[in-house]
Amino acid sequence: MCCFPPNLAGHTCKHGYQHTEYGTALTWDDALQSSVRYFEHKSYNLFTCNSYSFVANCLNRLCYDGSMNWNMISVAVLLMLKGQWVDTMSIVRSFLPFTVVLCLGLVLVGWPFMAGLFSFSLLLLMWFLLGTYCAKTLLES
Repeated sequence: MCCFPPNLAGHTCKHGYQHTEYGTALTWDDALQSSVRYFEHKSYNLFTCNSYSFVANCLNRLCYDGSMNWNMISVAVLLMLKGQWVDTMSIVRSFLPFTVVLCLGLVLVGWPFMAGLFSFSLLLLMWFLLGTYCAKTLLES
């Protein structure tokens, strides 16, 4: 469900005027190339400019699902709700390092490790929520 007009002035969606701000995409490849050009000179940063920012920018250019308000949080929610694993080995490769570190932390440190991990995860979640919805210029989207 993307908005691909036959020409730059032929938008039929309700976000036609916003396409000029994000850059109109005539095809999926065009949207991807525009996003690549936008991000090619930016520094990758886990906290402000990351792969979720790139995907959100590309989805905004596509007007994916009729929305031009994609951000890192909405991309993460979309991934969690609609994402699918490729195969069983993908699950193992994704979660094995985390499980090993978690077990080592519990064996070497004990339950304070879990409290620290939970605190860090909560702070990181708050950073992304505040950065996305309260300080909109802080994070790339």
